[in-house]
This record gives sequence, structure tokens and C-alpha cells, in this order.
Amino acid sequence: MEFEKIIIDKNKKLFYWTWKDIAYFPYAWLDEKDIKNLPKPFFLWEIHPDCKIGFESKEEDQLTNIIKLPDSFDKLHLDNDLRKDLRRVEKKNAEIKLVYNEKDALDKSKKWFLELWKEDKKDLQRRIKLWKERCYTISAYLNGELIAVHIAMKNEKKETIFYMGCWWNRKYKSLSTPTFLLKKDIEKAIEDGMQYYDLEVGDQPYKKEWGVIEKPSKYYAILAKELAEILEVEKYIMMEEGK
Repeated sequence: MEFEKIIIDKNKKLFYWTWKDIAYFPYAWLDEKDIKNLPKPFFLWEIHPDCKIGFESKEEDQLTNIIKLPDSFDKLHLDNDLRKDLRRVEKKNAEIKLVYNEKDALDKSKKWFLELWKEDKKDLQRRIKLWKERCYTISAYLNGELIAVHIAMKNEKKETIFYMGCWWNRKYKSLSTPTFLLKKDIEKAIEDGMQYYDLEVGDQPYKKEWGVIEKPSKYYAILAKELAEILEVEKYIMMEEGK
């Protein structure tokens, strides 16, 4: 596990350390062996609910959105409006051609991500490097033009798929292609016998429409009182003065 230093106030020398790759993966995880070697002060959020280490978050945007997969897509507990929308989305994307794990799919679609998030060049390079190693993609083509790339990742046990997002061309907003690709991927996950499809933590309305399981994710913090108050961290391990 690599760590990154986050500066809060340079003049007051306020900072904390966290997992360097927290922004690029769906959940963090800490083992007992990790605790002894953590740099201090330390703050890590979005820890998986099953992890034994950490304090449960009380924030709505830190709840999980996990879909328990049945043996048929029709058996999913979808919101009624979403079920209707999916039928319309299928028709609107009837001409879409899907390409799985297309070479350089992330490089071809990164401009759409940058238009929305303005990520630092160095951070984007690391994101793409890590995602190429761990993720799979589904590219959507319309009349030979790439218009969206769906990004997801399987866990090590091959039982859960994590939805990482979709990089897409806003010019084709009316098609709702990201929703179409998500549906296709969930259908394939069911066909492949996967147990869960995880939309990650968050309070976005579209996630809740999929009949998700909400569990509090966790966080772990070793902080001095002043920094804990600034970060609005309620529970934490008190850091000894001068360390």
C-alpha cells in the first residue's frame, strides 16, 4: 500500500496521509498488519463494510449500492420507472455495436472524462495505468463512431463486479448509452453466475433505482484533535502529541 500526503494548511503544517490510490478503486481495505506501519496523521475513507478495521460512516453518500444478482435479470428488484426507462433505452440504442476490451479504449475516451472532472495529468496517467491492469471495458459504437466506454472490475474471488463508471460523449445524451451499457453488463454478470454487482458508495439517485443493498462503509483515522475537528471526523484514534 502506497501513501499520499494531503496538505490541509501549509502555514499551520496541517496534513494527513492516506492511501495513494483511494480515488481509483471502489473500496479500501486494511489488515491488522497494516495498522503498525501507517504514517501519521492518517485518514482513510470508503473502507469496505466487511473489513474488521474502521468506524462506520454515518454519511448518506458513504452507503454502499450493492445489487444482489438473481438468476435472471427480470428478477431484479428494480424501481418501476427504471424498468420502463430500460425498455426505452434498449430501443434507442438498437444500432449500437459493442466491443469488449478494445485496445486503448480508455485513451480514446479520456477526453470526455477530462471535460467533466479536469483531473490533473499525472493523476489521470496513474488512473489509466491502474485501470488497464485491473478493469475491463465495453466500447459503444454508433455508425462507426465511438460514443461511450463502460468501465468495470471483477474482484479477486470473481463473485463481484464493481462499476467504475462510463466515459461518454455528451453529444449523444439523448440516447442514455451509459445506462444501456450498465444494463448489458449486469445481464452478462448474471449469465456468468456473478453474485453481486456493486455500484460503489454514493447517494446518486440512479444507483438507488437498481434495488441496492445499503451498508455503511467505514473509515479509519489516527489524528490530533485539531485536525479531527477540521476534517469533521467524529471517531478516531487520538494521535500522541509531537508524533
